[in-house]
Amino acid sequence: METVLSLGQRVRLLRDHLELRQDEFGARVGISGNRISEIENGKGGTTASVLMSLCREFPVNPEWVLSGRGKMLKERLGSTPRAVDFGIRLNVLEEQMRRVLNAETDADPDPDQPLARVPLYMGAVPAGTPDMAAGEIEEYLDMPASWIRGKKNIYALKVNGDSMIDIGIMHGDTLLVEAREKAKHGQVVIASINGEVTVKTLSIGGGGAVSLVPENPAYRPIAITADMDFRILGIVLAAVRHYG
Repeated sequence: METVLSLGQRVRLLRDHLELRQDEFGARVGISGNRISEIENGKGGTTASVLMSLCREFPVNPEWVLSGRGKMLKERLGSTPRAVDFGIRLNVLEEQMRRVLNAETDADPDPDQPLARVPLYMGAVPAGTPDMAAGEIEEYLDMPASWIRGKKNIYALKVNGDSMIDIGIMHGDTLLVEAREKAKHGQVVIASINGEVTVKTLSIGGGGAVSLVPENPAYRPIAITADMDFRILGIVLAAVRHYG
């Protein structure tokens, strides 16, 4: 029986064939070497725009990239690849990618709708013990515009940890966040505590007592006290999961 490689395994196989380091390969397709490492090790999927950049930059067969079927290369490495060879519009490729990665849900938007570019910040926001979140943009993600619903100041962060699993936020998910300084009771927020960032449910009790509540009974709420530097950094709009 033929073994179908995962997306990460296919990316690594192509990179090894080209004899490129992860940082060199990433620079060619517009993302960091660390992001290439995550993709190769199955720690998250990637966007249609990155896959299209890969197909433009290297003479690789798009069908092989998407599904593992067919030959890896469409022509010899010494020849010049033509962007028109794979002739796939971004929204069509995105729809194929969702099917191949088994990432479709009942809420999947119409593939013909416009996309919005959202900055993904380097580092992961902990769903567990708070930790520093880096402010450097790693790449831009193509998100369906309907998910953003015309909101401004949207960004994305990855999740590290399992304290929010009871509401479906898993380790490795990408969170779509609206940057805001205020939130309501019960909203899932990105918050900073003494410069450390975490994702939790905001709880505002009687008398204005504030706490950050995990959605996993293995963790305890974090009570916010007057001596803490506490800030709301955003409201979580959605959690996106990739399968590779």
